[in-house]
Amino acid sequence: MTAPVLTGKTWTSILTTVVKDIRIPSKEIISDDVRGTPLVLWDSQRRFLAEVAEGLDRGIHTFVVNKTRQVGLTTISLVIDVVWVALHDNFPMAIVTENEKNRDKNRRLLEQYINSFEPGYFGDDFYIVKNNRQSMTFSNGSSFDFLVAGTKNKGTSWGEGAGYPGAHLTEVSAYGSEDGLSSFEESFAQHNPHRLFVYESTPKGMNHWKRKWDAAVEDTYTTKAIYVGWWSSNMNIIPRSDPRYLQYGAYAASGEERERVAEVKRRFGHVITPEQLAWIRWRDATADDDQMLKQNQSWLPEESFIVSGYSFFQVRQITKDLRVMDEAAALSRKTGEPNDFMFQGYRYELGSSFFDVEMVPEESDIDAVELRVWEQPHPDGKYVIGCDPAWGRNDHKDRHAISVWRCYADCLVQVAEYATNEVEPKHCAWVLAHLAGAYRNCLLNVEIGGPGRMLMQEWDHLRQIITAEMFAKEAAERDWEDALSNARWYLFHRPDQMGAGYAYNFETTWKTKQEIMFQMRGEYVTGNMVIRSRKLLEEMQNVVHDDGEIGAPESRDEDSKDDRVFAGALANRAWLNWIRPSMIANMETRDLLTRRESGERPRQSDRVINQVRGFFARMEQIKENPDLYMTANQRFLSDRGL
Repeated sequence: MTAPVLTGKTWTSILTTVVKDIRIPSKEIISDDVRGTPLVLWDSQRRFLAEVAEGLDRGIHTFVVNKTRQVGLTTISLVIDVVWVALHDNFPMAIVTENEKNRDKNRRLLEQYINSFEPGYFGDDFYIVKNNRQSMTFSNGSSFDFLVAGTKNKGTSWGEGAGYPGAHLTEVSAYGSEDGLSSFEESFAQHNPHRLFVYESTPKGMNHWKRKWDAAVEDTYTTKAIYVGWWSSNMNIIPRSDPRYLQYGAYAASGEERERVAEVKRRFGHVITPEQLAWIRWRDATADDDQMLKQNQSWLPEESFIVSGYSFFQVRQITKDLRVMDEAAALSRKTGEPNDFMFQGYRYELGSSFFDVEMVPEESDIDAVELRVWEQPHPDGKYVIGCDPAWGRNDHKDRHAISVWRCYADCLVQVAEYATNEVEPKHCAWVLAHLAGAYRNCLLNVEIGGPGRMLMQEWDHLRQIITAEMFAKEAAERDWEDALSNARWYLFHRPDQMGAGYAYNFETTWKTKQEIMFQMRGEYVTGNMVIRSRKLLEEMQNVVHDDGEIGAPESRDEDSKDDRVFAGALANRAWLNWIRPSMIANMETRDLLTRRESGERPRQSDRVINQVRGFFARMEQIKENPDLYMTANQRFLSDRGL
């Protein structure tokens, strides 16, 4: 029998009532009776409880909670577990922890919660029947099964067994076996009207928890993503009476702090107080590891996934760009109008010959998209293409990546991107040739370590077969007779070397890798690289500067890669060294070329600039070749020394 006090109420009312009536033991507060003291919630716990209750009232059954440390989330989430098994008969629920210590701790806390209620609080038929390390069963037929996922990769054994209509998984990022987690989830109930699945964890870098969080953010219909930052806890303050406040709280927020404060208010409705600002400044000043502080006490969810080492690209700038993409997507869904970040997706079907290559549109399965195209080739466009073949540097970075950008005097605009680990290096050469043939006036820069040289050899072979008489018919049918005639390799030249000494493409060393990565960061921060790929921005979040090394930390995890980043850096290097200087000389800015290509008449300012540029160009030519610009009279006088 359900408790009358909870009957007919919303989940918000039910959870609020239960929390008010629950009792816990306390060493600081004198209790009124043997049941213990009331559970006094922190603001972070209230926020979490309100978010879950709101989701339950909307019919949401899955909650993914990204939390910072010491905000009391596991403590309050166990209350929801108690309420759920108490109000739903014959409901088996799994409580999953990363180790046995936390399993036993959670079991004791659940027992304390249940025993603190007055007899009959949840009805006459709810009380503990059996309680041991493996399970806790109740008189209404419901139960808790206590499972340990483990922090080491133990395969799928822990996640195999009976299915569950409910589960509470804590510290998911620490689970050692993603396959075990997937196996466990496969047995979850799909249609039980009372199903409930709660995942909560502090992040530990770019691993399976990051994918779980991203999927929850994307799925707004069946899952609710909840973020609980350091600022959500009223314990994270330095009072004005504390001597530390004079040092850390008695001055206004800096520019970066103001942006973060405003972003927290905009996204989460929380106003950060001066006392809280003093606390995070104090933590930042006294932290042994600045990056671990950002991960454990993050302001925003995307900051919490920073891995060890110093984030190479500005996380704040990446966050802004991702937000712009999200806002553009939301506006497009509302109005039906396209935006600059919408792409056409394709996959390649590769046969036994280059002439068998087919580019097939892919609209139904986003995971099958290999090529993303934001802009079709323009006949007058100039392009750079960076290519990082698989195994180009280290074995763990095992994805081919090709990055295509349109060049202007003032910026580099991403127009296409190819990435996959499903093809051979030879096939990567075919795709590169296919894209170079489409974006014809292009300069290619390939990482020649590993299979890069083999890719160049295959490219030369493709040039031969395209122009060979025996393949003339195939080349003509595809309009490939001169497809690669305007494509050329990047020429590497040491800036400290005089005269000759050029080499094709780019070979990465510790020194040259730093050069191109710092160049890319500089152009990105100043807004000269217009990035349209969310995947590229997400990979840029992976890149850290750790002990002199720049790149994603070594990992077999699919999301911990930097191949797109490195391909973009190679393209940027080609633009800086060989394309941009001449475009600057000709003042070929993005605005000017866009208006010219759209048929818009030149502005008066453009005409004046062109006249001035033409005047100075003419003066330079006259200075270098005065004889060519003399009139007949001037030449007559000059010939006679007059």
